[in-house]
Amino acid sequence: MTRKLLPLALLMALAAAACGEAPNPEVDFGSGVRFVPMVADSLNDAGRYPSVVVDGEGRPVVAYFAFPEEVPEGQLPAPRPVGAPSIPGVLMATASEDGLWTRGAMALEREVPNVEIPFDPGFEPSVADLTPAGATGLRLVSDGESFHAVWGSADGLFHATGSLDPDAGSQVQVSKVTGTPPVGPSIALDADGTPWIAFSTSTSPAATIELATPDGDRWSVDTIAEAGGCETCATSVMAGPDGVAVAYSDGGSGVFLATHDPENAWTSTRVVGEGGHGLSGVPTDDGFALAYYAEGTVAVATGRPGSFDSVPVAQVAAGSATADGVGTGIAVDGEGTLWVAWHDAEVGVGFASGDGSSFTPIDTAGTTGEGAMPSVAVARDASVAYVAWYDSETQDLLVGAYGDLTGLAIAGQPGQTEPPPTTGPTGPTGGPTTGPPPCEPDGTALTIAAPVGAVASGFDQDCLAVPAGEPFTIEFDNQDAGVQHNVAIYTVDPLADPSAESLFVGDIFAGPDTVTYEVDALEEGVYFFRCDVHPTTMTGTFVVGGGGAATGPTGATGDGDGGAGALTVTAAAVAFDTSEIRLAAETETTITFVNDDAGVQHNIAIYADESRTQELFNGDLITGPDRIDYTIPPLPPGEYYFLCIVHPNMSGTVIVG
Repeated sequence: MTRKLLPLALLMALAAAACGEAPNPEVDFGSGVRFVPMVADSLNDAGRYPSVVVDGEGRPVVAYFAFPEEVPEGQLPAPRPVGAPSIPGVLMATASEDGLWTRGAMALEREVPNVEIPFDPGFEPSVADLTPAGATGLRLVSDGESFHAVWGSADGLFHATGSLDPDAGSQVQVSKVTGTPPVGPSIALDADGTPWIAFSTSTSPAATIELATPDGDRWSVDTIAEAGGCETCATSVMAGPDGVAVAYSDGGSGVFLATHDPENAWTSTRVVGEGGHGLSGVPTDDGFALAYYAEGTVAVATGRPGSFDSVPVAQVAAGSATADGVGTGIAVDGEGTLWVAWHDAEVGVGFASGDGSSFTPIDTAGTTGEGAMPSVAVARDASVAYVAWYDSETQDLLVGAYGDLTGLAIAGQPGQTEPPPTTGPTGPTGGPTTGPPPCEPDGTALTIAAPVGAVASGFDQDCLAVPAGEPFTIEFDNQDAGVQHNVAIYTVDPLADPSAESLFVGDIFAGPDTVTYEVDALEEGVYFFRCDVHPTTMTGTFVVGGGGAATGPTGATGDGDGGAGALTVTAAAVAFDTSEIRLAAETETTITFVNDDAGVQHNIAIYADESRTQELFNGDLITGPDRIDYTIPPLPPGEYYFLCIVHPNMSGTVIVG
């Protein structure tokens, strides 16, 4: 990636335009269960130690640190718009009712004259001394209307409380809990709404676990356990069914749970005897669920004191448990489903959900590759889960939403409420096309730019073309200062057709910057390209081959002429990657079935119709991750029905002809 210096003329233009926040256009993401990433704050160095909660309306609210970014000598930092919170600061952001991100603060060094900051922040002089190296953690909890937060720094441990409504007009109250610099602080609210704060006193082997509670206008801080400290050790205080409990790591050599009773005061029991880095926890209806790193995996332990069961969630790269940006996040919805996120040193942020005995990975479409310090929250009705993370490459705060996102409007064109029609004719998975393509190939080195204001105006061109069967490059010039963009190629517009397949997804990065993508050869056809961050306004047609009409079958297919070539169908996140399978008539066909759902059984079965009274094929069940080749017997021309017999909602149409 080639870094460009911000031109002085552009800096002056931005400064002249800095009479308010940059516009926040909106997008309707259409329907269907999917993962959608959103850039919540791209100004300066924003997003370290993010902590996300869901308000009473099901919207995400995120707390995070923001700092001046480090820039090379001779380069000016990006200017902050007039009206933006000062930095360093403890900031907050939320998606408002109309789907726009509102950014404010919970704590600043001092008042910004003649400026009203959303959330009406409190003022704490030590905020001026916050640095990325000195910040030791930030956690946010809420009762749906108000919030309590705790953060740590070299100046000690601080608490803040205020309204989740950025326009409430009631100032955030900030207090200092202790002058001891905390490690891995956490916070919870008990049934009476009283905040409890836990933390470790140091990273040394002689650390102690402390618990703070309000005592009038002061804080009472008590030692509840002795435990070895470490750089990636954390606490998790939780208000469970039997009272408040504190989970903590003993120097990364095991996880313990401290509970209280009137006779024995605070006592600790071992949860697991290994690992424990990056700990997070959540109370459940029948106990607690704890996420942590252990022996090359991220694991979750569920149960009560003295009786915990631990299962792996995912494998992680070597060194992940102690890497920069290490951390896990865990949340539980009203149906008892656990949602877990974690940092992997090689692949960024991972995301999964499950019942505690097994977990299914969630496809984030390659958008979390530089993610760190993840946090998770989920709506009580399980309609949407949110993951917040810090992008360590672009130094931005990102929030991903997973669910049926019908009507969700964030980060696109103002006032646009319907997904746009697919640009140009569809390609090999979108049905036969007619007419000449809108542009034709002229070599294998493409260039495209996102000019300033591309969120509204789009790319500088709406058609790209390359020869079929040849690798090619895309030089992408993101001229949009402080705004993240990428280039991604799909079979059809994913907003118009959720079964669309991704052919290439380029790294997301903030401008001004240039990156050259290297793309493998594609089959002849007419496809769709877009920016994944702004998928309704930054779109175009991608032609492979050109020189005439593109043809091809629809859905998961074999060879391009409808013959008996091998084809692949994949199951991931309890869904097939296609809603349509095309087979040649009267011909035996092989389907390679890939099950990417770890610990989950799937198969493909084919019936005459949706009544399922006449079974034509029933493939063996396999537990993911695994794959199998199914031999489909010859079928006469017509339309049939396929599904997974374990998850009948995973279904679609088989077209034979």
